[in-house]
Amino acid sequence: MEIRPIVGVRNSEYEFIVNPIVDIGFGKYGEADFAPAARIARKFGEDLYAGFEYYADFGKIGDFPKRADQQHTLFAVTDFKFGIFDVNFGIGYGLTPQSDRWVVKTIIGYAFPVPEGSTSTADRVVKGPVNPMSRSTQQTW
Repeated sequence: MEIRPIVGVRNSEYEFIVNPIVDIGFGKYGEADFAPAARIARKFGEDLYAGFEYYADFGKIGDFPKRADQQHTLFAVTDFKFGIFDVNFGIGYGLTPQSDRWVVKTIIGYAFPVPEGSTSTADRVVKGPVNPMSRSTQQTW
């Protein structure tokens, strides 16, 4: 299970997002890990952002291993439209020995159309590129 609050600020030029994530395992050996993520990006056009994303796994809450045994990865990312799809693409570099050295990630999103006259909350969502900051979508090499 994952508890993933998303806290962010966005204006006409920049966005800053923080996810203080807690991963909770089930079963006999389940434990709670702290795995935060953060993003800062600049808007360069209607559907174009570029910036940096940081993903970490500090380990078991209350018993963090030393920094060299944690996972910390920094990504250079871009968000753009490709036809009807929102694309988040990034290349990351592991900052600690326990991190994957190089990581490539891609998130492809699609916003389903909302019927005209709808009063759905989706009508009131701030438009921008998709960015769930999900570690589960990372592809490692």
